[in-house]
Formats: sequence, structure tokens, C-alpha cells
Amino acid sequence: MNIKEQNFCGSKVNYPIKINFKVICNNTFPDLVNRTHIGIAIEEAGLQYNEIKNIESKKQNFISYTIHLNIDNEEKMNNLYDRIKKIPGFVMAI
Repeated sequence: MNIKEQNFCGSKVNYPIKINFKVICNNTFPDLVNRTHIGIAIEEAGLQYNEIKNIESKKQNFISYTIHLNIDNEEKMNNLYDRIKKIPGFVMAI
């Protein structure tokens, strides 16, 4: 397997990489709708996932979703961010 080093947000990333990708959404939409949007964005980015875990904020203003992903290259990472940012109610992705 080829490991390719890339710069991502000022940090060096070695691909392929296994990460816990976090998406934060406001509470505009129900949990099921957010999960569906996130799942579609991940699949459209050419990635697979098994499970989406969520935690609601104390004041219930936001929901944080965590997804364990295997990302092969920078192109897929960028594609994922581009798609996730278009989700209705999106606040931030880490």
C-alpha cells in the first residue's frame, strides 16, 4: 500500500488514514434527517461507513455526529468536506 503525505489545513496527513470524522449540525432538522444527509454525503464522496454516533448538546441547540472513516487520499477528503458543508443545518466539521 502506498502511503502518500499531503498537507491538510497546515498539518501533514499520511494517506490512507483512519479518522473519527465529526459533523456538527444545529437542531433545525430531526436526528434521522441529519443522519440521512450525512450518510448520503459520505457515500457520494466515495466512502463507506458502518455507524453514525451522535451526542446532543446540553442546551439541545446542536447535535454532534461522529463517523469512523477510512480515507484513501486527499481528493476523497476534500470531496467529503465539500459535500458535508452543503448539508442543511451544517455548522462545522472536524
